[in-house]
Amino acid sequence: MSDHARAEIIQLDHFGSRKKSSVLKEQITTLEDDLFAWMAAYLDLAVEGVRSRPIADKIALHLDRFADFFLRRYGHLRISTVLKRDVLEWMKRLRDEETEAGEHTALAPATVNNHLASLSGFTSWVAAQRPELFVLGNPCSGVKELPLPALIPHTLSEAQVISLKSILERLPALMRRKGRRHGQRQRKQAQEPLLHKHSRPYRDRAIIEIFLACGVRREELVNLNLDQVVIGAADPNRGERTVVTPAALRKARKVQLVNVYGKNQTLRNLFLSADARAALADYLECERGTDAEGVAEPRALFLRAGSIRFVKKSKQEDEVIAPQGDANGRLTVRAINKLVTHIGELHDAEQEGERKINGLHPHMLRHTFGFRLAEETNKDKFELQRRLGHQSEAYIRVYTTPTENIASGYVEKF
Repeated sequence: MSDHARAEIIQLDHFGSRKKSSVLKEQITTLEDDLFAWMAAYLDLAVEGVRSRPIADKIALHLDRFADFFLRRYGHLRISTVLKRDVLEWMKRLRDEETEAGEHTALAPATVNNHLASLSGFTSWVAAQRPELFVLGNPCSGVKELPLPALIPHTLSEAQVISLKSILERLPALMRRKGRRHGQRQRKQAQEPLLHKHSRPYRDRAIIEIFLACGVRREELVNLNLDQVVIGAADPNRGERTVVTPAALRKARKVQLVNVYGKNQTLRNLFLSADARAALADYLECERGTDAEGVAEPRALFLRAGSIRFVKKSKQEDEVIAPQGDANGRLTVRAINKLVTHIGELHDAEQEGERKINGLHPHMLRHTFGFRLAEETNKDKFELQRRLGHQSEAYIRVYTTPTENIASGYVEKF
């Protein structure tokens, strides 16, 4: 391409940019004094295509919540009348919201601060486009974030981890049917009671073990595929790989989950512990093959029970009982929450006092991994960031903060 032709293309690009800019300015100057109209323009011009899809959706949700609050507060949506006191009252309401059922759903200070950041970005953009629009200036100007509470690590103690692993080993027995008639029928046939139809004890055990061994987030675990389990070299160009089979998993000394997709479009490789390798081998051998038979593309590492039929939402009906995953058998985050909570309840039914977990959830297992990794690596910041997929030092400190029992022991002899 000649220099003259290249110069013409550059000139056309500049002309197109100026023309587009003038069109946008014209659109903005003709916008009505309406909160929804300005929010739609902001999302279209400053968020969509600029921020990632999850972040854009979150900003839209936060702005929609403010618009709903403002409409209920004043009965109109004139953006010019938004004041600083409205923003402060909205933040206060977020701290103590009520659902339609009358239940309190207070948001954490960090979540409220995220809402404020979304609203502040919007109002700053509006003020930059039309400085005269807000009667008293940018309503978010000078509004301070809420102070964050002291770091409280939700970490399992060593005793709780031991008793939890005991429950995991016994899940097949704990998930058997307990009906009297069924028990009598099975005893007559000299057989053990059958498992509940939808229960998957080996899958559930493997999920908990991977949480404890890798510290993955719920969504990261849900998105794992079977081909991400690697025995051998993470990079196929730098070493040999072994075909993943139950026998190979039990024999292997090094098994990785490769290219685990995390926040901020990051990828990381994670190693499986001996318990996680054994649990995954049992799942592949005993359950996954059967559940994969009724699925067109069973790519997901963890599949929903094959006995659960996937039902698409009807166009006529607003509500349908949600299945445990998508059409290809992949579990949902909600299903993960449910099975982890259930295992925590089974654990606490056998424990007393400080051994009770009192509400097991996936992030508690992630915190446990982070704290144990910090102890093993002497709080190596780089290793913690690499394995946990966190670049923020503030979050890393959460995982290196000792539990209350451990911290109180430090000063016991003072």
